[in-house]
Parts: sequence; structure tokens; C-alpha cells
Amino acid sequence: MLNCKDMTKLISDSLERKISVRQRMELWLHIMMCGMCRRFRSNIIELRKRVRVSKGLLDQADIAPASLPPATKARLEEVVKRQLG
Repeated sequence: MLNCKDMTKLISDSLERKISVRQRMELWLHIMMCGMCRRFRSNIIELRKRVRVSKGLLDQADIAPASLPPATKARLEEVVKRQLG
């Protein structure tokens, strides 16, 4: 079985391309046992959604509104736009 470091790479790969059946099984088994990798996968999926929204590829209704103060949210949006720009 792969360790958490290998799993984080596999999680990222699985979001970019189709992984083999064996890799999917290893990933599923590891995620069932490892809360940290499960949280990492959830965070990566949410981050990808938010990046797509900032690029205008998803509808704003697809994600829940952030509970950040408006000034903080505006600063984060500006940083993301500069990085993607």
C-alpha cells in the first residue's frame, strides 16, 4: 500500500487524468482509512472549483458563498486574479 505522500500525488493525478483500476482501488482503500488524505482530496476538489469560478468556467451558484469578511474576500480574489492573469 502507498504512503500518504504517494497518495497525495495520486489524488492530484486522478483529478488531471484517468487513473488505472488498481490505482483507483488503492486510492479508495487509503482514503477510507486516512482522514488526512480524505481531507486533502476534499480541499483540492474545492480549490479547483473555486479556481474555475474565478476563471469564469463555472456558475457562481455551484459553490457555497464564503463566510469571509468582504475586505478579505476582495483581497483574496485580487491575488487569485493576479496569479492567473
